[in-house]
Amino acid sequence: FFGTLYNTYSFFALYANIDGFTGQEAEVPVEQRPEIDRWILSELNTLIKDVTAYLEDYDPTPAARCIDAFVNDNLSNWYVRLNRKRFWAGEMTEDKISAYQTLYECLLTVSHLMAPIAPYYADRLYRDLTAVVSEKAESVHLALFPKADEALIDKNLEQQMQLAQKVTSMVLSLRKKERIIVRQ
Repeated sequence: FFGTLYNTYSFFALYANIDGFTGQEAEVPVEQRPEIDRWILSELNTLIKDVTAYLEDYDPTPAARCIDAFVNDNLSNWYVRLNRKRFWAGEMTEDKISAYQTLYECLLTVSHLMAPIAPYYADRLYRDLTAVVSEKAESVHLALFPKADEALIDKNLEQQMQLAQKVTSMVLSLRKKERIIVRQ
């Protein structure tokens, strides 16, 4: 989990530094973002609800598993992989800024959500993400815990993407079984 999260952050940091993204750009409204951005933000807000519920029940193990599944399955293996070309695009278009803002929000929120479970790692991730933003808290442990934005949760979109992930996984399994090489 930590390796995948670190690699996702490293990908973000590398290209954000190259492009001069600071997190203080004018926000692209969520309704104007591509469907894949709206999907990951929906998944993120569902994650906030789930983790909050588990932690309020003093049950950190399923909370940690939810965070792990979000980072590994949705954020890294699906969102980042499908959006690499958006980050590699030449100039800072609205689409590219939208991709940066979405990934930044996901990473920052994950740092908040994992703070009660992995306090040192969460704080390091938070500090790295907010190093150039002056109005952020000094530590993730001094920042407010995130609250889910129900308006951003789209269960239909989440189910459609889950179906697409299953189909893709099944096709990859068939290709592997038949020894057909997959090019990414």
